Amino acid sequence: MTGVIEKLTELINIFTARPALVTTVAILFIATFLCLLIERFSKTKRNILAFVVVLSALLITEAILLISPAEAFDPTKEYFLFDEFAKFFASLGIFATLIVILISQHYIKGLPAIPVFFACMTGTSIGLILLPAATDLITLYVSWELLSVPLYGLVLYAFNWRRSTEGALKYYVMGATSSAFLGLGLAILIAISGKSNIYMLKPALEQALESTFNDILLGLAVLLLVIGFSVKMTIVPFHSWAPDTYTGSAHPVTAYLSGTIKAVRFAALLRIVLMLAPVLRISAQAYFAILAFLTMTYANIVALKQRDIYRMLAYSSISQVGYILMGLVAGTLYGATAAIFYALVFAMAEVLVFSITGIVWKHLNITTIDEISGLSSRNPYISFVFALGLLSLLGMPPLAGFAGKVYLFFAALDANLLWLGLALVVNSGISAGYYGLLVKRIFIDEPSEKIAKIRTPAYVSLALGLPTLILIALGVYPGLAETFARAAAGKALIS
Repeated sequence: MTGVIEKLTELINIFTARPALVTTVAILFIATFLCLLIERFSKTKRNILAFVVVLSALLITEAILLISPAEAFDPTKEYFLFDEFAKFFASLGIFATLIVILISQHYIKGLPAIPVFFACMTGTSIGLILLPAATDLITLYVSWELLSVPLYGLVLYAFNWRRSTEGALKYYVMGATSSAFLGLGLAILIAISGKSNIYMLKPALEQALESTFNDILLGLAVLLLVIGFSVKMTIVPFHSWAPDTYTGSAHPVTAYLSGTIKAVRFAALLRIVLMLAPVLRISAQAYFAILAFLTMTYANIVALKQRDIYRMLAYSSISQVGYILMGLVAGTLYGATAAIFYALVFAMAEVLVFSITGIVWKHLNITTIDEISGLSSRNPYISFVFALGLLSLLGMPPLAGFAGKVYLFFAALDANLLWLGLALVVNSGISAGYYGLLVKRIFIDEPSEKIAKIRTPAYVSLALGLPTLILIALGVYPGLAETFARAAAGKALIS
């Protein structure tokens, strides 16, 4: 009996010592398990019951993340650390998940196994918390996969099963391939240094690189990591799976994939590259500088040619990753701050525009630019928030996207990367061609024959309004988030 009490006391101490990580993960795990039980045993009202369980779990989780102080443990002795960096990205991820859950509750009515869908969402949320908190290469890889596996199921979940199956298969194949590259790259780093803790890698690698053979292996590891991260981040030329996967998925899932998931995945890339920047020398910076330019330029040009709204926005989301990479390429505190700030803005805008695209498709079966003409004549609120999301992605003042791009531009200048800063300006001008066209069709052109009044529940309007308010507030006063982004960047740069 004494042994049981001691174990129980030890367990309680773990929960009280690290509430932000242990408690939140436990809550989400229980919610996932409950949703699966509801699907298996509940006969009536199981969809609404699962929704209440998931919504409650996410609200409690977000509250704990926001009120919990950053941990001050020694990062060299921990596998996970809830510092300012982890707090920023985990809070962002769970908040965006809440919005997607609210939109999904309205969108997926009529589909089977809805509790399983919600279980996949909470399972993914566990990865959203653990990935930015990982301070060890092994736990980072496990968290990366924990985030990926439930997404394979979510991508498959849609009204058009044939189309979603094609997208899910491409996502699975490319995801498995990227995981193999990423795992091999991380394994080589561990083999060279003899360490897996991210904070201990730099001094260990500096010593190991006295050997020419290890220097060659490091170059191989960098190349493998670039490929592994690039596939899941939809960085050109490793983006080919994204448009088909996005168009095949349920619209709320695409809103999740295109913004939130990529923003949190970026945390892992940022943590590794910035921590090892002095050791990786110029090679990693050169790789990502070229990839950033290719990503923003190619995706914007292709988006200009699209007539399908969904594919246009899919390429738009790919181009946005190119902008975020600029902060990583800069490799400075200012650059990391700019990248983290823009990741927040990007995630909010993507959730907004893809969610509205899904609502318009579900109610009016609108898929092309021509069909959406005159949407504002019958749906002023949806049109207004849709336009704000598009204009924020464009970088129009006084929205948050403008502040984010200004930060990124000056981060490039600060790192003597004027050409990359000019590429951002030029590409923003290119993107005005398709963002502006959409806004024009919605507000100026005559209504198409498909335009009708869309009626949505109040909670959907609330879900659309929250990211809209964030985009407006951060555009007027970016310091509201810039302070937290700078604190997070400071932790990513500690060596």
